[in-house]
Amino acid sequence: MSRQRTGRSAAEPARSLPSKFSVGDWVEGWTRPTDGTREQSELHQGEVVQIGSGWAGVDADAAYLWVRLPDGTERRLCMKRTTHTPRRTS
Repeated sequence: MSRQRTGRSAAEPARSLPSKFSVGDWVEGWTRPTDGTREQSELHQGEVVQIGSGWAGVDADAAYLWVRLPDGTERRLCMKRTTHTPRRTS
């Protein structure tokens, strides 16, 4: 027996509700520490480069943004604890 082709791959991004953030937005928010660690949340400002993980179910309960900081590094910010902010000019 052959399997019927669905035209979908296992790696297809999840369909979800629209976000209040867009790639390119300047935001300020708190990091989301990795579960099971003693990491502390830190406040950062930066440019949104990715919204969530893009994979079904991965960030459903704890949505996050990937944000590029002015020094070029990236941080994962908790979406519930992040707001839009004016872009820094200095």
